Amino acid sequence: MLTDKSIEPGGTIALAGLESVGKSALFRHLTGDQTGVETNVKGSTVVISKGSMKRDSRIKVVDTPGIRFKDDSITTQMALNQIKQLDEIILVVKASSLKEELLLLEEQLQLKGKKVVVVATHRDKFQPSEEDQLFIRDLLNVPIVWCNSRSLSTNEQNEIWQAIQCSSNWELNNNLLSFLPAQREEKRSSWLESLLSKQVIGPFLALIMVLCMFAGPVFIAYLLSSYFQPISERLLLNPLKEAFMNFPEFFQVLLIGKYGALTLGWYSFLWAFPVVFLIGLSVAVTEETGVQEHMTHALNPWLKKIGLTGRDLVPVLTGFGCNVVAVMQSRSCSSCTRGACISLISFGSACSYQIGASLSLFGSAGHPVLFIPYIFVLFIVGAVHTRIWEKGSAPLTPVPSLPYLQSITWRGIKFRLMGILKQFLGQAMPIFIIICFIASLFQYMGVMKGMAALLSPLLTLFSLPEEAAPGVVFSFFRKDGMMVLNEGQGALLQTLEIWQIFLIVYLASTLSSCLVTLFSIYKEMGLKQAGSVLVKQMTTSVVSTLILAVFFSALFK
Repeated sequence: MLTDKSIEPGGTIALAGLESVGKSALFRHLTGDQTGVETNVKGSTVVISKGSMKRDSRIKVVDTPGIRFKDDSITTQMALNQIKQLDEIILVVKASSLKEELLLLEEQLQLKGKKVVVVATHRDKFQPSEEDQLFIRDLLNVPIVWCNSRSLSTNEQNEIWQAIQCSSNWELNNNLLSFLPAQREEKRSSWLESLLSKQVIGPFLALIMVLCMFAGPVFIAYLLSSYFQPISERLLLNPLKEAFMNFPEFFQVLLIGKYGALTLGWYSFLWAFPVVFLIGLSVAVTEETGVQEHMTHALNPWLKKIGLTGRDLVPVLTGFGCNVVAVMQSRSCSSCTRGACISLISFGSACSYQIGASLSLFGSAGHPVLFIPYIFVLFIVGAVHTRIWEKGSAPLTPVPSLPYLQSITWRGIKFRLMGILKQFLGQAMPIFIIICFIASLFQYMGVMKGMAALLSPLLTLFSLPEEAAPGVVFSFFRKDGMMVLNEGQGALLQTLEIWQIFLIVYLASTLSSCLVTLFSIYKEMGLKQAGSVLVKQMTTSVVSTLILAVFFSALFK
C-alpha cells in the first residue's frame, strides 16, 4: 500500500525524464503556464526553469533538461546533479515506452529512498489496459498517472496533485522493473514520419526542411530590418545624435560614433532581434510538433561524417540568428562533439549581423546575387573546416523512441520562444553593448588604424586593395563592422572586380569570429578553447581565401 508522505510546504519537486516526453508541457500546467525563472545550478552555466506550483505557491517545481542515455552533455550531467540534491521527483515517461524509460532512468538516477511520482504522458496515443494498469501500480508501489501533458484536463491535474500528496519512497531496481509489461510496438501513421525514416529520401527531405527553417525567417527578418532602419534613423538616431553633439568628443565616440553604444547598439538590436525572434519561432514550432527530432535523426548519418550528430545541428542553425545564443545551446551537445559544434557555429553560422551586412555590401556593389554563392561557399568550407580540425568521432546516443508528430499548441510555442528571447535580451545584448564600448575606445585611441595597417600585407597577398583593410578589421569586433566599406555609398566596392568583392566579404566574415562570439566561447569553454577556435578559424580562412583567389584569378583573367 502507498504511504501518505505529502510534500512539505516550501519544498521543491523536480521533473525528470528523457527528452521529448512532455516535461516542459507538464511544467507549464503545474505552474500555471509560467515561463519559469532561469537559474544557474551551483554556479554552472547551465540554466534550468523554476516555477511555483499553481495549487500551492509555496511548493517549487524544477523543469530539468532531458536526460540522454549514457550521455556526457552538460545539460544531462547538470540535470542529474540537480536531481540528486532533491528528495521529491516526478518521473515523466512516455506511456508507450514506460518500461524501457523507467529502466534507463533507474540506471541513471539515484532514486533509492526518494519520494517519487510517475507520470506517463501521451495518453492520447497509447494507454495500457485496466489490467496492465493495476499490475503496473502494484509493481511500482508509487503513484502513477496516465495523462496527455499537452492538454492536461482538470481531472488529470487533480490526479497529479493527489499523486504528489501521496508520493512514496522508491524501492525498486532494474530486476523488478523488468517485470513491467513489454513496450508496445509503435505504429507511425504520419506520411512525414515515414518519409523521414527512409534511408535515402529521409536525409534529403530533412535537409530541405532545415534550409526552409532558417531561409524563410532570415529573408523576412532582412526585409523588416531594411524597412524599419531608415524610419528609426529619422525618428530615433538622428535626434539622439543632435542631442549629444555638444558633449566632449570622447563621449560622442562612445555613445554616437560608428561603434557607439546608442547608435550601433540600436542597429544591433534592429538587425538581430527579428532574426532571433523568427528563427526562434521556427525552431519552437519544430520542437513543439516533434518534427525537429525526426529531422535531426534523419541527418545523423551525414553529420557524423564531419564529426557531429543530428542534434548538434540545432545550435548551428540557431547561429544564423545569433551566435551567442547558439553557443549557449551547444550545452546540450556531447562533450565529444561540442567543440566541433562550436567551431562550425563560429565559422559557418552567418549571424543576423553578418547576413545583413553581406547583403548590404553585395547590393551596394550592384551584385546582390553574390549572396547565394557566398552562403554556399561558407557552408562547404565550414563543413571541411570542422572535419579537418575536429577529428573525434561522434558518439552513438541511443534514443528509446522518436517523439510523436503532434499539432501546434500556442502556449507551448510561447513558452519555448520566451526562453530564447530571454537568452538574447538578458545575455547576448548586454555583451553586444560592452563590445560597442570597447570598439569605440579603440577607435578613439587610434588602435583601429594600426590594426588596418598590419592587415594590409595580407590583403595584397589576395590581390585585394589596402583600402579594404578597415572593413576586415572592424569585422573582428562585430560582423556588421564590414559595412564600413559602404562609406561614400559604396564607392570603393564599385571600383572592384566582382571576384574581389566576393573575397573581401568572405575574408571579413571568416578571418575571425566577432568578439561577442569569442567572449561567449571563453565563458562557456575557457580561454584555451576560445584561443584554439580563433587560431584554427584564421588558418582555414587564410588558406581557403588564397585558394579562392587563385581560382578566381585563373577564371577571370
